[in-house]
Parts: sequence; structure tokens; C-alpha cells
Amino acid sequence: MPNLPTRASFVEVSTAALAHNFSLIQEVCEMPLMAVVKANAYGAGALGASRVFIEQGAIYLGVATLDEALELRQEFKEIPILILGFTPDHMAKTLVEQRITQTIFSHKQAEHFSNVALSLNQKLKVHIKVDTGMSRLGFLPTKENAHEVVKIAKLKGLEVEGIFTHHSNADALFKNYALGQARRFMDFLDELKNLGLEFKYRHMANSACALSMDNYGLDLARAGLALYGLHPSIYTQDALNQKGLELQHAITLKAQIVSLKTIEAGQLVGYGEGYYCLEPTRVGVLPLGYGDGWSKILGNKAWGLLHGQKVPVIGGVCMDQCFVDVGGVPTQEGDEVILLGDPKSGTMGAGDVAKILGIINYEAITMLTRRLPRVYV
Repeated sequence: MPNLPTRASFVEVSTAALAHNFSLIQEVCEMPLMAVVKANAYGAGALGASRVFIEQGAIYLGVATLDEALELRQEFKEIPILILGFTPDHMAKTLVEQRITQTIFSHKQAEHFSNVALSLNQKLKVHIKVDTGMSRLGFLPTKENAHEVVKIAKLKGLEVEGIFTHHSNADALFKNYALGQARRFMDFLDELKNLGLEFKYRHMANSACALSMDNYGLDLARAGLALYGLHPSIYTQDALNQKGLELQHAITLKAQIVSLKTIEAGQLVGYGEGYYCLEPTRVGVLPLGYGDGWSKILGNKAWGLLHGQKVPVIGGVCMDQCFVDVGGVPTQEGDEVILLGDPKSGTMGAGDVAKILGIINYEAITMLTRRLPRVYV
């Protein structure tokens, strides 16, 4: 018997699309890839998506937090895992014992991590973060900080394996700012080289940079959003299309109609007074709500695809359920409604959801909660 989802609403993930996107990005940027699988692999499910990327040749996995890293380490014993963000000092022992690579942007924390590693007779792998213009985490690329990085590299409990920066707007049409960041990073690397320090991994290419900029002869690209078939902007999509290449959509949100009834004119649908039936209305109830990341704001604005036909989401979205007006579409309980998927099919894409909610496509998929089973096809 096939593995059926535990709920009548679920996220379907195309492993073929994930594999295609991985290969395409690697071909375009001509570098090995770190697969960024933070935020539950952008909604695709961290373990399932990571399995595909490792099979495709990912040499590193990237996450945002220690908890995300530990979830992966339980399943994948050997693959290197980099925490791209901050980890509190008191978790240093766990980092060392679980062989997790940590981002460093503070000499003080570097010393602490080194001391903990030495107390365990081990070394902790770290990557140095450089702030070239994101104004977030990282050492500013100054001569003074170059000497700070050299000091960190001399700490006996650390293995300074890599160094990286992050682009602020590599997805823009004009690349002036992104090119400035790249130059600052490359100049900083030259400064460190003159001080006798080189690295196994030097990386700065996020999805936008990997798809639309030069690779600068670096060692690694960090692919995130594009792995899941979405573009950071229309400009990265144009850059890819000009090469005759296209990402494949990987994430689809589906829900079955679990209740189907005709609601009489004058009755409300859902909480409050968000939707009155002005005439007898065939209403399907879907077991999907804002507790799953299907926002309440989508009520009376979103639509689903039922047997290839658009059906509106009506009434207020509840925590666990929502409603569709199936109209005259021949349907029965158990039929499937696609609520987010490949817009070429007529369903809502992540971009459509983003426009309604006033967010970006990243959020439209990462907000799908773990309560939804992930089904890999």
C-alpha cells in the first residue's frame, strides 16, 4: 500500500524538479553547491529535500539555526552543515560534538568556541562572515578586521575552513551595488592572502548571484530559493531565460474536500460576517487553515484549482479549515483542490499569494507549517 499522507491537506514536493533545479544552478554558476535548507527547506521539508540535494552532489547543507542543523545531523551523519546565523555561546559543546560548522563574526565568540573545543580535545570548523554591504552580520572588510580574522585563524581550537559574504540586491536589474560588494569581498580576500591566510571555501553567491552574476573564481555557491523553482526577482528569471533555461516548480499545496453541501441564501460562511450566500451555494470545506500557514487574509481573495477549473476561496479562513465555492464544477467529497502550485496550470503561484498578502514569494512557501505533511513524488 502506498504511503498516504496523514492529513487530507498536504504539501506535494516534486523530487524531479528539485534535482533539475540543482543541476541547472550548478551548470549556470559553474561551482559546487551548498544547498540552503533553512526554514524547513523553504517549505519543501528539510530532510526530504536534503536527501535529494545530497544525491545530486551537494557538498554542504546550509541552515539558519542550531536546531535545524541537529535535525539534519540525526539523519545525515557525514555531510558538512553550516549554520549561517548566530549560535549562543552555551551551545558550543553541541556544535563540536555534532560536527556542525559555525559562522563566526566576533573574535570574543571565536575564543570561547576555541576554548570549548580544546577542552574536548577537538576542533570546531568555522566560516568567517564578512559584511560587504548587507549591514547585517559580519566583519566589515577593513585592514583592522583582516588582522582580527588572522588572529581567529590562529586559535588552536578552530579550523577556519571558509569565508563568505552575502549579497543585498543581486536580484536587481542594475548590478552596481552587487558588483561593489563583490569587489569589496575579493579585495578583502587579497588582503588576507597577503597576511598569509587562505581558505578551503570562499563563497558569496546566493540564488540571485548564482543565476545572474560572475562566479569570480570562488569555490562554492549557496543556492536557496531557486532550488525550489522560484526566482528572487523577474530579473534573475530573465537572465536564465536568455540562456534558454528554466527552473521547475517544486512545491504544491493540496487539500481534499472533506465536506460538500449546498448552503441556502442568507446564510453565513465561516466566522463573522465575511461572506453571505446571496443564492444557494455549493460549498466545499477544506481541512486547511491559518494554523497551516494558509493566511486568514486569503479568504475572499484566493482561489483553488478543482478539476482544472478555478474555484474561489470564500469566507474567513479558520485556523484549521477554509471554504471554496465549487459552483457548477462536478465534484464530490474527496476531490482534490490545488491551492498553491505552478501558475502555468492556472492555480495560484507563490507570487500570487505574495501579492494578496503584501509579502514576497519566499514567505508564501516558508509560512507553510510543519503541521502539513510533505509528500515526495
